[in-house]
Parts: sequence; C-alpha cells; structure tokens
Amino acid sequence: FIPMAFVTGMMGPFMRPIPINVPVAMLASLFIAYTVVPWVARRVLKGKAMRALEQAETLEDQGRPHKTKRICRFCLCRGSDDTDPLRCAYLATVKPLMASAAKRNIFFLIVVGLLIGAMVMPAWQFVRPSGINGPLSPLGVELKMLPNDNTNTMLLQVDMPAGTALAATDQVARAVAATLAKHPHVDNYQTFLGTAAPIDFAALVRGDLLKKGENLEQIRVNLIDKHHRDDASHDIANQFDAALAPVRAAFPTARIKIYETPPGPPVPSQVLAELYGPDYDVLRASALEMNAVFHKVYGLTNVDDSVTADVDSFRVRVDAEKAMLAGVAPGQVAKLLRDYVSGFAIGTLHTVEAREPMNISVRLPREQRADPATLMALRIGNAQGAQIPLSEIARVEREVETKPLRGRDQHAQVIVGGEMLQSSPVYAVLALDKMLDAQKLKSGATFTTGNLGFVEAQPKDVVDYTLLWGGEMRLTLDVFRDLGSAFMVALVLIYLLLTAYYKSFMLPLIVMGAIPLTLIGVFPGHWATGQAFTATSMIGVIALAGVVVRNSLLLIDFILDYRKQGYGLEEAVMEAGAVRFRPILLTALAIIAGSAIMVTDPVFGGLAVSLIFGTFASTALTLVVIPLLYLLWQRSR
Repeated sequence: FIPMAFVTGMMGPFMRPIPINVPVAMLASLFIAYTVVPWVARRVLKGKAMRALEQAETLEDQGRPHKTKRICRFCLCRGSDDTDPLRCAYLATVKPLMASAAKRNIFFLIVVGLLIGAMVMPAWQFVRPSGINGPLSPLGVELKMLPNDNTNTMLLQVDMPAGTALAATDQVARAVAATLAKHPHVDNYQTFLGTAAPIDFAALVRGDLLKKGENLEQIRVNLIDKHHRDDASHDIANQFDAALAPVRAAFPTARIKIYETPPGPPVPSQVLAELYGPDYDVLRASALEMNAVFHKVYGLTNVDDSVTADVDSFRVRVDAEKAMLAGVAPGQVAKLLRDYVSGFAIGTLHTVEAREPMNISVRLPREQRADPATLMALRIGNAQGAQIPLSEIARVEREVETKPLRGRDQHAQVIVGGEMLQSSPVYAVLALDKMLDAQKLKSGATFTTGNLGFVEAQPKDVVDYTLLWGGEMRLTLDVFRDLGSAFMVALVLIYLLLTAYYKSFMLPLIVMGAIPLTLIGVFPGHWATGQAFTATSMIGVIALAGVVVRNSLLLIDFILDYRKQGYGLEEAVMEAGAVRFRPILLTALAIIAGSAIMVTDPVFGGLAVSLIFGTFASTALTLVVIPLLYLLWQRSR
C-alpha cells in the first residue's frame, strides 16, 4: 500500500488516507496478534486445553482411540483414517492431481483458460468485431475511472445563443422546472437566472465562476434523501434526460445540460477534446464539425463547444465636423444613448405597502433598443436649445462582435466536450479518436489526435493541427498509470523480500504465482454484480496481492518444515495444504465478511467486489496450484 502514496495529480489527496492508515492498522493488528491474543487465549483456554490433554492421555493409556481420531463419515474419506472433513476433502482433491500427470495438465489448462477468459471480459469491448462504440457486451466488464456516486443533488444548466433576451431564457427554464417538478424524487429546486448557482468544487473546475449573462440559467435540484428512495441519482439523471426531450424539441436552440456531482476529482467535461492549431478561425470551424461527430457516440450527452455564435452589435459613429457645427459634443451623444438604452432615474415612488421607496427610471422598450431607426430618431439639445436629430450628426454601423479567445499555456485552444449518462468515457474517447484521427475535415484541417499515452502530451500549434484528449480520460490514464506503477513496485518489493527470506530466485516466483489467480474472480465478480472496474477496484487488486502471497508463503513454509522433519516430497506437500486449509479458509471468510458491507456503496463497491471475489477464487486455487507448482519444481531439480 505504501507505493500508493505517490499517486500524482488531484487523485493523490483522495487516495492518501489508504497508504497511511492501512500500514498503521496492519502494524497495530500485528502487535495485538503477538501480545494481546496469546494472553487472552491463555486465560480463556487454559483449563479446556489441560482437560483435553489429560483425557487424551487417559484414553491412550487404556488403548482406546481418542474422540478426535474417530473415522470421519464424509464421503470422500471412506477408507481413510482422517477425521476432519475439510482435510479429507482437500486430500481427495490434491492426491489425484499429484499422482496423474494427465489430470494435472488438464487442471492447469482449466486454470489458464479461466484466467484468459477473465482477462477477455474487460478487453472484449476494445477488440469485438462490432467496434468499441455501442452498448457494453453481454459478458463485458466496463472500465472507468470512478463509478457514479449516489448523491442528493445535481445541477441543470440552460444555455441559449448569445444575445438571447432574459425573458426567452426564463421561458425555457420554466419549462425545464415544470418537468422537474413532476418527478417523484425531486424534493425542491432553485433557479438562478442570468448567473451561476453557488459554486462548488466541480463548478469551479468547469469555469462556472465566470458564467453570467441573459442567455444563462442554472437550476440546483435537491433530491429526496438517498436512504428514502430506490433509484440512484445517476438513474434519476437518465430519467431527467429522457423527460426533457419534449423541452429540447420545443426549444431547439437551447442546450440543456445535466451535471452530476462527481465521486472524485472533477473535470471540465468527462469527454473533452482540446483543439490546437495556427488558425483560430479554422479551429472554430473544425469544432463545429466535431460537435456533430460527438452526437454519433453511444451514451454521450451534453455535447457542447467553446465556439460562440455571431452576435451583431450596432456602433454609433459621430461625425465630428457635423457635431461641432450643430453645437453638440460627442460625449453628449454617448450619454444620450446610455440613458435611453440602460435607463436613467427620474424620481422615486412611495407606496403604503413598500418599506423602501422604489426608483422610477426611463428607458426605451426592449424591442426598440436595438432598432437603428429608433436610435437615429432620438434628439439631443445643444446650447442654443435646439433639438438636433441624432441622424444628422451620426450614423449607425452594424458589426459582428469580437469573439473571445480561449487559450491554455499561451496556446490558442478550442474545446468540444460532453458528459456520459451511459457507458464509459474510455469507450467514447477511443471511438471518437478512431473517427477523427488523420481525417480531413470540411474546414480544410487534418487533426492528429494524441494524449492517450501514460505521459501527458503538450500542444504543438505552430504548424500542425492537434487534438489532445483531456477530461476524465486523461485523469483515468494518470491514475491507472500511477496505480499500475505502485502495483509493479509492490510486486518487486515482495519478490526482493521473499528472495532474501528463502535465499532462492525461483521459490518467490512460485509463492507469487497466486497473484494472477485473483483476476479469475475479480472480473467475473464485477460482471456478476454489475459493477464497473474502477480505480477503487484496482486498489482491491493491489490489496489482494498481499493477502494471497501470505497464504502461499504459509503453504511453502509448512512444506519446508515438513521436509526438515523427514517427510517425503509428496507427503509434505499434501500435509502442508491439509494443515493450512482451515486457517486459510477462515482468513478468506473474514475478508469476505468484512468487505461485504461495502458492496452496495456506489464508490467503494468495486473495492469490495475485488476483495470478495478475488479472495474466493484465489483461495480455492492457491491451495491447489501453489503446492502443485512446488511439487513440479522439486521433481524437475
């Protein structure tokens, strides 16, 4: 667990408690096992042990068998003097495999087949003939960074085209709110018109702090407490998405997005394409084309881009010469327009109902504020008291407002992103990468995709056009790179420790041979429970490495001890497995029982599934595979 402390990025603080608390807990348990447990056992079992020993000695003196030596009636033990059903069952399983090379080879082939089959379950989505895009295969295991959390809140956002009036945005938001109000799991909601909702960590990463304008509205939805409803918040988000289809059809220019609270480090978008290149206009045109491609991907929703629509503006240019002849200063024109467009106060109104007086302001009606004819008809007074029509000293020019430039690390950037309500961002990104890599777009640009390796790529926008994948995909690669590195470091440390302990290079490999066996249970377990294989699942695999190595270590130690006592090779192997079968089984049951409480947790369910099913499979196979591997190794020497 200690190598997990070196996980980088935002995921590091999320995982930091594990490499700190687990070693401390294990050291504490080791101390208790060697001090408190022996003392308690001596106090509790002292009388029982002495009575059992005296009874055994008395029966042996009388020539009668001790009661623990009675012949077991377990079916596999008939004809044997073994008394323990578990021991008897183990020997009945191992003896034929040790005696027959054919049976042993068949057994190993079955184990290898199970291992390959388990590995294919998460890999099939990538290599299946139908392609990676589409629903998960029936026997497939989904891969993703973190599972969907079950929270009590989510955020809906309404984006209208730039320049949309606040009343039009509010009309869409009211339709969305009316749909939400009908859902049985919605407790309450609050709308924020023209501004962002209160900022949380996820909203801060998305850039909501800078969002404002008449074309924006956010709705914070509070759900019924998760303990009082059957549906998870992710399922409710899917229900919202389906229920909002009529609203999207009624307002085709509106972009209605659903944002769930992330269970881990937030990202701007789960699926995020960052476009870089020398020509910003080409980047904008390419982003609009890619936006359409994004809609072809299964499970991808909330598709949006950073390209802003053209917004017309009117610029009033004052003819300085005509204004001077008319006795009007340019500043007077600016004040006149500001007063009639923005409004100016002319007094206050006092009413009986209101505690404070209300301001009275005058401004042009909304529909006339952007009407050039109305603006030019305004009159402005000069020093002589004459009212000069604005059309005599100025003219109106229609222009397109300058669009904002987005950048990252001094590189011009345009983004296209979306959220996954179904499937995993991993599959969406790889499907899009295949569609867009080295494909010439209508804009004339050919993008080279990248940033899908374990080392983050940097943009090159001097000559070439580049598409770098960010969002959750980048976070997933970084986390699994760090966890994979931690796992490899842990394996190396285990091997070095065992090599120093056994003074052998081969024996540690046999001991560590139980580690791959955990995968036979891990991936089928995720499939059976409907869980995705996530970063927490990977943590469970790392934890299993230590558990199964300990079981193998005990088996090998007992075999070596029996060999020193003069047992033959086969007898020592069988006796060691039979003796350790019950303790190893009890250890496995303890791990399974302790992990069972986490199975239903939306975030740590993958950790529990890895521990439960990995322990079950590795325990069942380690007790047979490891002794057989040791037996074959000794026979070959």
